[in-house]
Amino acid sequence: MPAVMVGDSFYWLLCGNSQGILEFDLDKQSLALIPMPMGNTADMRDGNIWVMLAEGGGLGFVFLRGFLAQLWKRRTSCKGVASWLLGRTVELDKLLSLNLEKQIERPRILGFAEVNNVVLLWTLTGIFTVQFELLHFKKVLESKHWYSYYPFEGVYTADGGIGGGPYGAKALHNM
Repeated sequence: MPAVMVGDSFYWLLCGNSQGILEFDLDKQSLALIPMPMGNTADMRDGNIWVMLAEGGGLGFVFLRGFLAQLWKRRTSCKGVASWLLGRTVELDKLLSLNLEKQIERPRILGFAEVNNVVLLWTLTGIFTVQFELLHFKKVLESKHWYSYYPFEGVYTADGGIGGGPYGAKALHNM
């Protein structure tokens, strides 16, 4: 799973013998393991949890439990004690207008576009982009199969192209 940069640190989800979120602090050049708030980390299967930016900034993750998306946020108290806070729960079947009678498989997270804080979400109905902070979504592909995707957000060259010429690269499609 790709890393997510929040502030001056990179974060990766760890699954297996050591479950949690691995933090690499660029300033301190240090590694730390952040435990997950769920009691049963066996729920951390492929495609139902993704480290991302939290609403309002900071470290967070989205956790899919069936058709519910739980948005978690890491917060630090005034005494410097860090803990997890469940921020919001979104009913995906209602947000995406899914017909649950036809949904025999649970949704899966396929990827995360960091710049716009958008999750790529697979359902039997198709693949959606979901921006949880604003509760915006868009169906981007009809697909009954799920694969790993790597969201590409865009390229922009400030001077209009390589070498400043009129035929250089321009801004491309942005999610």
